Amino acid sequence: MRYQQLIFDVDNTLLNFSAGETVALTTLFEKHGIAPTPSLVAAYQRYNTSLWRQIEAGTLTKDELFAKRFVTFFKEQLGQTVGPEVDQDYLGYLGTQHELMPGAMAMLKQAQRLGYQLGIITNGVAKVQKSRLSESGLAPLFSSVLVSETVGVEKPDPVIFERFFATSEVAPEQSIMIGDGLPSDIVGAHKVHLASVWYNPRRVANTSGVTPTVTVANHQELTDLLTQWAHA
Repeated sequence: MRYQQLIFDVDNTLLNFSAGETVALTTLFEKHGIAPTPSLVAAYQRYNTSLWRQIEAGTLTKDELFAKRFVTFFKEQLGQTVGPEVDQDYLGYLGTQHELMPGAMAMLKQAQRLGYQLGIITNGVAKVQKSRLSESGLAPLFSSVLVSETVGVEKPDPVIFERFFATSEVAPEQSIMIGDGLPSDIVGAHKVHLASVWYNPRRVANTSGVTPTVTVANHQELTDLLTQWAHA
């Protein structure tokens, strides 16, 4: 077997974060009497993505994000004053969202049948991610789950990968990282000399300067690849 351990990202790799985020935002905005228009949701998503890119670059902490994210957005976009507790409301709504990416469950079950060990390294809030994994039915499939909040750093920081392998029974040389995030999953794997699969269903251009080991556009392609490796 070419690889023995598959390490997955969660958001927009296994679980549809974009869909869950939209539902959580809609619920939050409606609670505050705000019409959740597509343009407003899109504006928040662009803003939130920019904040997470700052975290990945090491120029913003997660605590700073939670303290300012909705406070700033509500003030600048809606002219409303809210406190950081709004972020906790949002995270609560998000924790209930667990729509699977198409083909993800079938791919994971096939990977298990093929003998792969499955792990997760995900950025995010531990209680939110673990709730979503549990509610989706994914949690029992994984032997290890590491959420960035418990480590204190986010992907692509090498420390989170080093922490994962400190308790892993499988060496990095026999493992591969699978995720949709170029600046987090693929760059992070590259930093620790870990093989990687870029899950790229939107077929976006790679401008990271880092080349993944392989790129797939859907979970069927990934399943076929895992089968090929298992029988190599």
